Amino acid sequence: MKLTDINSKFSESKYIEPKFKKVENECRKNHIPIIDRDAAALLKLQLKLKQPQRILEIGTAHGFSTLLLAEASPETAKITAVELDSQRALKARENFAKYNYQKKIDLKLGDAFDVLMYLKNDYDFIFLDAAKGQYFYLFEYIMELLAPGGILIADNVLYKGKVLEKKEQRPKIRTMVKNLKKYLKIIMNHPELDSTIVTAGDGMAISRRKDINE
Repeated sequence: MKLTDINSKFSESKYIEPKFKKVENECRKNHIPIIDRDAAALLKLQLKLKQPQRILEIGTAHGFSTLLLAEASPETAKITAVELDSQRALKARENFAKYNYQKKIDLKLGDAFDVLMYLKNDYDFIFLDAAKGQYFYLFEYIMELLAPGGILIADNVLYKGKVLEKKEQRPKIRTMVKNLKKYLKIIMNHPELDSTIVTAGDGMAISRRKDINE
C-alpha cells in the first residue's frame, strides 16, 4: 500500500501549510519525520470541527505538527507537547518562538510514559505520533487523560500497509506491526470509544470518547 497523496494532486499549494514552509523544508532536508500532507489536512479539519481548548501531542520532533495544532485550534487553546529527544525539543522550542506560539505551547521533555503519568489535565484533543510500537502500551495512560467527548488521533497506524499484510514480517519490524494491530483492535472494540481507521497519509485512527450520558 502506498501513502496517499491526494491533496497535492488538486491543491495549488506546494506546502502542507505555507505559513510554516521554512520548517517543512528544514525537516525534509534533515530527514526529520513530519506528518504526511493528507494526514495533516485531516488533522486540521478535525481541529476546526472540535475547537478543542486542551490539546496533548505525544511526539513532537521539531514541532511541525505542533505548529499545525496551534494554528488550527482556537486562540485560547493550550497545547501540551511531549518530546523524548533533547536536541529535537530544543529545535522545536526555537520554531515555536519563531512563530510566536511559545506561550500557547508547553513543551515537556521526557519519556512519554513518565510525562503522561504526572499530567493532571483532561484533554479534549490528543494527537499520538510517537514510536509506533508504543501506541498499545501508551493507551491506558491516554485514556486516563482523554476527556468525555474528547478526540484521539493516532498517526501512521498502518505503517506503509504492513499492518494489513497477512505475510509474516521480518523480525526488525514484527513486534511493531504486532503492537499496532493490538492498538487498532483495542480502540475499535473499546466500549468507551467510537473509532474508525482511515488511509490518509500512512493511516490514521480517529477515536472519540463517549460522553458520560451516552
